[in-house]
Amino acid sequence: MIVPDRTQTGSPLLWRLVRLAVRTFYRVDRVGPPVPDGALVLVSNHPNTLLDPSVIQATAGRTVRFLAKSTLFQGPFLGAIIRRSGAIPIYRKMDPGADTSRNIEMFAAVQQALADKHAICLFPEGISHVSGYLEPLRTGAARMVLTSAAAGHPVTIVPVGLNFDRLPMFRSRVVAMFGPPFDGADLVKSFEQTPKDATRALTGRIADHLRRLLVEADPREDLKLVARVDRLYAAARGVSDDPAQRVDRRRLIAAGIDRLRKEDPEQYASLSEDLRLYDAQLRAFGLRDSDLDRRMPAGEVARFLLREGARALILAPLAVVGVGCFAPAYWLTWALSRKAPDLQSRATWQVLWGMVVYGVWIATLVTSVGLTLGLGPGIVAGLGLLALAPVGLMAFEREAAALKMTRAFLASRQTPLRARASLKRQRAAIASVLDRVQDWLSRSSAGG
Repeated sequence: MIVPDRTQTGSPLLWRLVRLAVRTFYRVDRVGPPVPDGALVLVSNHPNTLLDPSVIQATAGRTVRFLAKSTLFQGPFLGAIIRRSGAIPIYRKMDPGADTSRNIEMFAAVQQALADKHAICLFPEGISHVSGYLEPLRTGAARMVLTSAAAGHPVTIVPVGLNFDRLPMFRSRVVAMFGPPFDGADLVKSFEQTPKDATRALTGRIADHLRRLLVEADPREDLKLVARVDRLYAAARGVSDDPAQRVDRRRLIAAGIDRLRKEDPEQYASLSEDLRLYDAQLRAFGLRDSDLDRRMPAGEVARFLLREGARALILAPLAVVGVGCFAPAYWLTWALSRKAPDLQSRATWQVLWGMVVYGVWIATLVTSVGLTLGLGPGIVAGLGLLALAPVGLMAFEREAAALKMTRAFLASRQTPLRARASLKRQRAAIASVLDRVQDWLSRSSAGG
């Protein structure tokens, strides 16, 4: 196991706090093979400014150094964090005041890091964005890998696809898909003779690997539709909810929706209308897709209610106290994050402002208790609030899930059997259309 130089790879305490912040803000699923030891370049899509590096650091399984635009190193607060992270500055033409001649230093720092068998991560799109599609890649990542390999330091490439369900939403889900490692060893000789051609070839290879890990869909329109169709399809076909399989399904669904809309608009309109009518009927009965398949005998319902009622005696008060204590900080953080300049920055603003607002809020409560009741109660209040934050969040989410399940039990039992059977037939018909679209896509790909 390679032990990285801590003076270069950043503060271990900082990265532990980053991992905690990411897993608090998002529900993170990590899929794919383990990241190998040795010299490594991770390449990823970039939908979420500063939280993308944080998600990768939280899931990579080893310490990673990032390339970050030089302007992030400025400023007393954020700049200090970036500098302590072990990041390497990159000087982009688009950044005001950036001296692009200093990229010579950047490439030298990267080559030294790879020679020292560090893990480097960069975002070859060159910008953070919320287009929902992989943007054309810059060639820097390929050039770094081939330059290092040509100098006698082979480098492994690991693609990472970051798939956010609802990008700026607290406690939404993100799937970090780590693809199989590959390299550009077969291009090294070509790189020594025609570097531009070899670099372009490896850049294209990186793009191909990344696309296999991404659900590409417009986040403002199609992404919600893709997620909705996936839930319906998963319920109709009884398929696994494994994160990797879910991303693979959604990739096909997104491609199918886009293809269908362009090449068969009538069938697309028909499918959209069928889905709209089906959803309207589900809402009328208060059901979800999965509720149609539930068999809920009276005894099972009674046991569920007794079990959840007993848990609620403990968890409900914790959830209420947690909400009561932290609601002001939560809403202030949310209000401040709405001032973010763009969608891809909003989650980052929530995390950064959350660290400040929650810290100040807890300090204010502890100080108030200490001034009113004394030092001892103040210390106890501080320890209690630090414990209440994660425990209260867990209790709130557990009780919210139990309430949804209870609602599903009651709604399902109140829905007439004929209505449930009709809804299941509608769901099966929509799923059959999706099967035909997927077959169509498969045949088109094979023919192409």
